[in-house]
Amino acid sequence: MICVGIDAASEKHDVCITNQEGEIYKRVFTIRNNKTEYKKLLNEIESAKKFWNDSKVCIGIESTGVYSETLVNYLSNFEDFEVIYINPILTNMFVHSETVHYAKTDKADAQSICNFLSDKRKRLYTYTQPSYTILEMKSLGREVNHLDKQVNKLTNRLTGLLHIVFPEFFQIFDKVKGTTCLEYLRIYPTPNLIRKKRTLNDVYNYLDKRGRKISNFDNLINLAKETVGKFTKSDEIIISSLASQLQLLNKQKEELVNRMKQLCLENARDLLTIPGAGYITCCTIIGEIGNISNFHGADSLVAFIGINPLVYQSGKYDPKGLSISKKGSSYLRNAIIQISRLIVQYDETFKQYFEKKLAEGKHYNVAIGHVSNKLIRVIYHVLKYKEPYKNQL
Repeated sequence: MICVGIDAASEKHDVCITNQEGEIYKRVFTIRNNKTEYKKLLNEIESAKKFWNDSKVCIGIESTGVYSETLVNYLSNFEDFEVIYINPILTNMFVHSETVHYAKTDKADAQSICNFLSDKRKRLYTYTQPSYTILEMKSLGREVNHLDKQVNKLTNRLTGLLHIVFPEFFQIFDKVKGTTCLEYLRIYPTPNLIRKKRTLNDVYNYLDKRGRKISNFDNLINLAKETVGKFTKSDEIIISSLASQLQLLNKQKEELVNRMKQLCLENARDLLTIPGAGYITCCTIIGEIGNISNFHGADSLVAFIGINPLVYQSGKYDPKGLSISKKGSSYLRNAIIQISRLIVQYDETFKQYFEKKLAEGKHYNVAIGHVSNKLIRVIYHVLKYKEPYKNQL
């Protein structure tokens, strides 16, 4: 077997080619992130196959986020290559188990990946390229997550500013959200703009077209006249800008969620039968998990998500409580926890299980962790056997 170790980076990839005994073919070389350089890699692999008269090729690439994905997807299209996606933690532990004195360079890392492949090949799994649909669902799930973070950040900034500029505003609007609230703040960001009669008529006309109740806004106008807030011209610009940004982000999220809804109805109807699972969480789960056949059982899926307990016991030290490993995708883990918090409200089986854990004296978050573990096993069954969720009671 010919082993190809690739240390992936943003602008270049260092490549080492060895045989099963660890003999290096020529020397470690570097390729750039373009098609011409990729063909250079293919030519070197073909030369190594002829040199050792061996047609079996195993390629190992460390999972380094966006830097390695393009190369992995390119190489996995060739049927005569076995592409292994390796967790960098495993190669790092392997290197330190081999020697105490270790020089950390990109070229040395490429050779270490080859050594790791030779030693652990039977315990590693060939990378399966996800389908176009799975890639799209993964991209959508992550983008919505990023949008939510931006919305929360901007909302907090806008809320804090309004407490200074117009604190009475929250007597009418509990929170800074909603189409009417944001549109109002975009047009009338400070109390002085609503005091003018012309502006007042504009507000009435705007609300009448949308069927909103005028009475509450009469109160808002009166509050604006007597406000204790302090504001400047810059506050007017900032508040209007923040409201506009929030409107844009909400519109973008709406477009993304509509696409997620379409994909879920086409590819995740069974998953949607789980109480508490929505279009966003289902899209995220399928996108992050990928092909469920890559997992040999529910336990491996639990470990992949990072919900499994992190056990550490040595000598007399035996901790009373165990934390979860958190080694997997945070997007996936958060989606599972979101569903867990909802399913204990809407499903009797999970509700009883949750209450049982609370009765045992466990903290709310610990109990939710147990529910998440149970939920992952349900998700595995639903995806593996393509069956809708059924309540066990």
